[in-house]
Amino acid sequence: MTSRRWIPVLVLLALVALPGVAHACPVCFDPRDQNRAAFVTTALALTFLPLGMVGGVGMWLRKRLHRLDDEADQGTSAPPDAE
Repeated sequence: MTSRRWIPVLVLLALVALPGVAHACPVCFDPRDQNRAAFVTTALALTFLPLGMVGGVGMWLRKRLHRLDDEADQGTSAPPDAE
């Protein structure tokens, strides 16, 4: 095997042998409840804020399209002016 083939094997062995190193951030596993609650609250806010923004834009577009359809229906259903 070439040295490049050993790299994934060594990385896998390191992750299996040292699981504490694989943790992304120490706040997730903080024993203090206040820090953990703050982290979870912030993660939830950052998750739902963009979803709410996209949903708000979608609702606005839907309302705008319905309003334009209503205006178009009113314009075509009106009797033409008699000359």
